[in-house]
Amino acid sequence: LSSALLDTIIPCRHDSRRMRINGFSSRLRPLIPCAGITLTLLCVTSYFTTFRDTAVIKKGKSETLHTSIVVWLAFNVLSHYLYCIYKSPGIVIPPKSEMTANINASVAKRNDAVIKIGGCCFIQSRVNINEEKKRCNFYKHCTTNVKIEESSQNAVLYHPMPNDTFCHKCEINRNARSHHCRVCEVCVLEYDHHCPWINGCIGYNNYRNFVLLIFYIMLGCWYGACLLALDFYAMMREYSKLHGFKLMGPQYGTGILDLPPPWTLLKDYRNTGKIDDDVILRAVFPFLLFVSICMFVFLLDHLLSIAKGFTTLEKKTRPDRNDVVNPFDLGIRKNFERVFGSSLINIIIPFPTHTQW
Repeated sequence: LSSALLDTIIPCRHDSRRMRINGFSSRLRPLIPCAGITLTLLCVTSYFTTFRDTAVIKKGKSETLHTSIVVWLAFNVLSHYLYCIYKSPGIVIPPKSEMTANINASVAKRNDAVIKIGGCCFIQSRVNINEEKKRCNFYKHCTTNVKIEESSQNAVLYHPMPNDTFCHKCEINRNARSHHCRVCEVCVLEYDHHCPWINGCIGYNNYRNFVLLIFYIMLGCWYGACLLALDFYAMMREYSKLHGFKLMGPQYGTGILDLPPPWTLLKDYRNTGKIDDDVILRAVFPFLLFVSICMFVFLLDHLLSIAKGFTTLEKKTRPDRNDVVNPFDLGIRKNFERVFGSSLINIIIPFPTHTQW
């Protein structure tokens, strides 16, 4: 997307300028996951500094129960977030004779040979080449069991095909269902998409963590929104009675929530040493509600893809025909077990696990 925008905004004759912008954007990419982690920590911190007292303790609710739920949700979100950032998506490693410039053949001879991709805050993810080779071999062994009927090839269209393909960018043979990521410049097993929020690819080895990350973000935001809904309604009603109602805000003119501008917040914080609880509530509740709705839409889309045995990319590129057959579709139950496993404990507690076949 960024490359397409650059091609539109900056003509091809300005290659040097486009290269500088690409270099600048590549330096900013590791900061995006940092922003996501920071937002998560700010929401958790707001509970302990503000809402635990106003929405739990003062209303006679169980502090131990609600605090435990918040800690459990935050732990799952941060754990799966870090898994997605630093866990290999499943990179296709070619034979030594086909090593590209991204993978140095002399380095690959060592047992501790690694390549660095993605990462957060300039701490890159270290991918062990030998481990990736084992994963590719295991994946290839599993896909060889997927067969198509030769006699029916003319009657139906198979998507995705269970055959190995050739990447013209990496110039290597790659496993079935593998695709090239133009951002990371590697081929990924069961490539789903490149996510800027984790500064890396979502693929065979970290797709489970990504879907659970979306689930726990949605669950955490829904929990926070439900906890604060009545307080938000009462506060906005009282605020409208006190200052009147205006679409752009009666006091600061910043919108219907009437949030004070940053310089006003900074001035109040210097004078009082804290930010008003009502201001925090007006900012946090709509944010939690908005994010929870977005995550629900994303989660539903991915669950529908899992049920049909497709990745996001495969679903988008699926031919618009009624006779399309997915040879990797194992049935709804087995498709979900393949991604999430059969143990509920591994979903409730973020143990390090791998996608099954």
